[in-house]
Amino acid sequence: MIKKEGDKILKEIFEYHTGPNETGENVDDFVKFWQKSYNHFNIIMLLGSVNSSESGYAYEKICSLYPKKFAGRTTILSILNEGCEKNFFIKSISSKDHRKHNYKLSSNRKKVFLNG
Repeated sequence: MIKKEGDKILKEIFEYHTGPNETGENVDDFVKFWQKSYNHFNIIMLLGSVNSSESGYAYEKICSLYPKKFAGRTTILSILNEGCEKNFFIKSISSKDHRKHNYKLSSNRKKVFLNG
């Protein structure tokens, strides 16, 4: 009995992430973006962990935190650039070093992500 319930739960999770949203429309651009790859999802998780009062993570810090076996520096930069172009990420100049940029998940996307 437990196995069947577990199978049903996994199927429901699959349908939730791949099916239409509550309004009957296909998933929006942000959902498509975070579902693009394991790396996209992980970068969003990292940037989403930044408190709204904090400035975010610098590119070099993201590269040092993210395991090289999953993605190289170029892949990380591509994800950051794409996220900024689509206004999913906020990119700001560091107050400590004007050569560095800090990244974090935009507050409206963070709400979408946390609320499902």
